[in-house]
Amino acid sequence: MSTHYDVLDPATLEVVARVPENTAEDTRQAAVRARAALRGWQRDRVARVEALVKIADKIEANLDALGEVLSREQGKPIAEAKMEFKVSAGLFRYYATLDWEDTISLPERDGRNVEVLNRPVGVVGTITPWNFPISLLCVKLAPALIAGCTVLAKPAPTTPASAIALIELMNSVLPEHVVQVLTGSNRTVSVALASEPLVNKISYTGSTAVGTSLMQQAAENVTRVTMELGGNDAAIVLDDADIEVAARGIISSAFRNAGQVCMAVKRVYVPESMRADFTEAVVEEVNKFVLGRGIDVATTLGPMHNASQRDYVRELIDAAASDGATVLAGHQRCELPGYFQTPTIVANAEQDMRIVREEQFGAALPIVSYSSLDQAIELANDSEFGLGASIWTPDMERARQLAPELETGTVWINQHTVVELDAPFGGWKQSGIGRERGRWGLDAYLEPTTVNRRAHN
Repeated sequence: MSTHYDVLDPATLEVVARVPENTAEDTRQAAVRARAALRGWQRDRVARVEALVKIADKIEANLDALGEVLSREQGKPIAEAKMEFKVSAGLFRYYATLDWEDTISLPERDGRNVEVLNRPVGVVGTITPWNFPISLLCVKLAPALIAGCTVLAKPAPTTPASAIALIELMNSVLPEHVVQVLTGSNRTVSVALASEPLVNKISYTGSTAVGTSLMQQAAENVTRVTMELGGNDAAIVLDDADIEVAARGIISSAFRNAGQVCMAVKRVYVPESMRADFTEAVVEEVNKFVLGRGIDVATTLGPMHNASQRDYVRELIDAAASDGATVLAGHQRCELPGYFQTPTIVANAEQDMRIVREEQFGAALPIVSYSSLDQAIELANDSEFGLGASIWTPDMERARQLAPELETGTVWINQHTVVELDAPFGGWKQSGIGRERGRWGLDAYLEPTTVNRRAHN
């Protein structure tokens, strides 16, 4: 019998759930069940469409209860937790109604008829992080299910309760074993999924270091992979930008979810002539946050999710200060015992500082000044990551011309951290392999089969 482990509220350090400590053998047996369920599930596309719509309905009918589970274990404000489930319901509706062909006929040639069948890749293992436990799971679940795949879902060790609640709800609609959840306090299940011959695809969101390790394990069986990995997104403020507009938008992105967003602004480049005014404006925005427990409705900035991540961010801030940067911490304080980090601006930062070069993934933001636009583009591209970037200017044509110069999967203009249901999302360089969302996200769960027919005569 599996043992269990505790899940903590990162704001109070109270136990909020006890979940199973699944094993490699549990993973193997779940894969066997998923394989057995695959054939029946992939046969009826109409039934899959109906199931996804019902799941969306059930999520929307239970937003309050589901949001509270997520807020308690993750720490984010309750409004953001509920929005995560609402976004996920939208993903199920989008893929339920997406128009795609499961059979494509090619032109006849020399008495041969050629068709391409879009078939489900098979059993899918999803491995998802703690920063957005539900939306990052559903961006995989929805296209995988509509494609006809069965899924083994492995949530992050510290945020399993919300995934369990979601999948229990889904399984009131789905046939048995189409979606199963596996939990654990370590990487045992993730490694088992990546190494399991019955698993045909791994879809992972998380750190680049763990992603590359999982890719190596998956390669043993030539298991397909989609990898949405780290990011160190740059925001470039142009010399004609409205400082207050840019400051408001950039801070909204940089400190969303206490800065724990792969595609958040993590470094800002401003013209030297605007540096002082821009710094003053962002500090003013930072001071508007209200720190507290996520389930308190007044809270606008929750704790960081764990002690190691908070301590890492503090280490980067301290290193920048030692190297000559100016640390401007917000005036907020929180008396709760959890993993709170006062939102911090690191002014006068330099490109070679760790807080600029590394993915800090927390409630701190460095500001680097530039002397020319060419230098700004060069600095923004000077990173091993290439997830997203943004340009801030009222001149749309100027921004449009600059966008192709940035080496990233997404370029935003006068906004950041905005994703669309029907547009591909993913990264260049070490930020990942493959794309999620839209038709691109569905294609990740399909395998083409060519059927080439010739009359028997």
